[in-house]
Parts: sequence; C-alpha cells; structure tokens
Amino acid sequence: MKLRSLFALVLIPLFGGVIRAQTLVQVDNMQTPPACYGVMKIDHPMQIDGRDDEHAWDLAPWTEEFVDIEGDAKSKPPYTTKVKMLWDEECFYIYAKMEEPHVWGNLTKRDAIIYHDNDFEVFIKPFEQHAFYYEIEVNPLNTILDLMMPKPYRFGGDALMHWDVRNLKSAVHVEGTLNNPDDTDQYWSVEMAIPFKSLTTFSRKVTPKINDYWRVNFSRVQWQHELHNGAYSRKVKNGKLLPENNWVWSPIGIINMHHPERWGYIQFMDTVQHVALSKSHFAEKVAWNIFYLQQLYEEQYEKFADNVVELKNGKHVLEEDRQELVYAIFTNRDKGGYVIEVKDLKHHLTVTLDNFGRYTVNYE
Repeated sequence: MKLRSLFALVLIPLFGGVIRAQTLVQVDNMQTPPACYGVMKIDHPMQIDGRDDEHAWDLAPWTEEFVDIEGDAKSKPPYTTKVKMLWDEECFYIYAKMEEPHVWGNLTKRDAIIYHDNDFEVFIKPFEQHAFYYEIEVNPLNTILDLMMPKPYRFGGDALMHWDVRNLKSAVHVEGTLNNPDDTDQYWSVEMAIPFKSLTTFSRKVTPKINDYWRVNFSRVQWQHELHNGAYSRKVKNGKLLPENNWVWSPIGIINMHHPERWGYIQFMDTVQHVALSKSHFAEKVAWNIFYLQQLYEEQYEKFADNVVELKNGKHVLEEDRQELVYAIFTNRDKGGYVIEVKDLKHHLTVTLDNFGRYTVNYE
C-alpha cells in the first residue's frame, strides 16, 4: 500500500454531526465486496403476472442466492431467494422467487408497515451524486408500501411515505395456497415493472443509458409464525415477538438496510455479460471505511482524528486499500468536523465525504 502523508487544515465551520458508530467487529463485517449484476435490455414490455414464463425471463440470469444481512457472520438462510432483472426504455423489471412452505399475509392497506408480514423489499439509488433513494415493499397479498428517503435514517433522513411509484405494476404468484396451513407450499414470487419516469429528481430524468450503474439491493423479511384458530401470525415467546430474519442480495454486514454504500451494483446493458465493480467503488470504499473509523474514534476521544495514523485500531481495514489511492483528512479547528478526500490516480476521480455523510464523486 502506498500512502501519502496525511495532514489537517483549518476549515470554516464543519460542526460535528455525531452519528452512532459501529463497533470495530461490525466494520470488519462491512468489508465484503458488493454483489454485481448485468441487466439485459429488451425491446418489448413485459406482461406483469407474477410469473417468469415469458421468453425474456429465460434469457436473464439469476442473482446469487440471498444471504443473511450480516453476511458470513450468520448461517445460510434455510429457504432459497433469488432475483432476475431486465429493462427497456420505459421500465425496470424485477422478478423474485422465494422458496416458502407457508405462504401467508395479513396486511391489505397500501403503505401499511408491510414488513410486519413476510415481505420482499426493493431498494434503488439511481443517482450517484444524490443521497436520496427509493424503497418498495410487497407482501404475498401484493400489498405495496413505497417511500422515498432524502438520506439514510442515520443521517437524519425521514421516510417520505406520501411518495408513490406512479404507474407501478406488480403481481404475486403463489405456488401453493395462500393463508392455508393445511398444506405445504412451494414458493411465492413477485414481478414488478417500475417506470423510470417515476424515479426522478425535480428536473432530471432517470432513464439509464447503456453501461450506467445504479446502487440496488433486495431484502426478504422472514418471520417465525404461529397459528391461532387456523390463522397465521408472527410468533410470540414470553410476551415478545421473536425477531425477524433479514435475507439480502448484497450483504450489509450489520442489521441495517439503510447503508446504500453497502448495496450491490447493477449495470444496464444491451446483452448479458460480466459486470465489474464501478470504477469509483474502491475510492468510495476507502472514504466510508475512514468514516466508520472516525465514528469509533470520536466515541472514544470526543473529537475526530485529523489523520489516519490516529485511526490505528482500524489499520488492518485500511491496509487492504489499493496502491492507486491517495487520501487525506481535513478537520476544522476544534476537530468537531472533517472532510475526507480520496483520489484514485488510476481512474482519475476524487471522492469527498464529510462527517455528516455528504459526499461527492468528481471525475477529471
């Protein structure tokens, strides 16, 4: 690893936004590479019926099977979950298949707290330079919750529940019988068509171009259940609900989906082919690792470090960085705020990230 001497400058007020730190063990768990998927383009719209029996779906590869949200820290899920994706000029298409011996659901009102049932969740961050992202949840009754996050909860973001995916099409297929405990089901599946024009900023259209990258993730929330008079409900023990399982496409490393920097990459393509990580990935990864270590440092010393040498407890994390990366920390006078700057000399780009989680990616 090649490092440049790190230094501090006095900056005009970057007053400290103190955000709860992970533990060092959790930071270690957040080092796995993100999943990647090439989304093939098609030239005709899909029929949304909850099945994958159209020819185009035969051409789309499956993702890797979902794993626990904490990754290798937890055991493999007992039921298989996997996803396919496609796109055309109008929509982003998703098909998810979830192995399940007991398909059940109770919630029927739109924008109810859908993860109180078993559900499938979609997280989409289409703009590299913007913090906001979208979330769509669906249960086996095809009840939808959709929202927009201006920024993650941990940075003070609020879920904008009044936001809707306009003209969203979704359908659920159950291979078995819904809400019937007298038989064993095979799986339930979800198919969605998400219009690009519904995922926009105030002025910019989101329709991707060939080779564009998005940050995306998928989550499956799975509860243990019990029966009361033949009806399913979440299982209770000693007066408390048993915790749910969270199975995901690209593991986060901690139990919190709202870390978009840990989501997977999808790349929009005209054919199916291998997908590499985005060229900004390594610089972003270093910046976020320094950010996580700064949280731990601030928790211990009530100030931020002004160089990575002081972040010695996380030295092993930063030693995995690439030689082409050069980085520095700039703190304000009382070390209550900072900006991280990471330059990728190979890809000719610079990532900046401050203590509030605000970041930019600048290309030369």
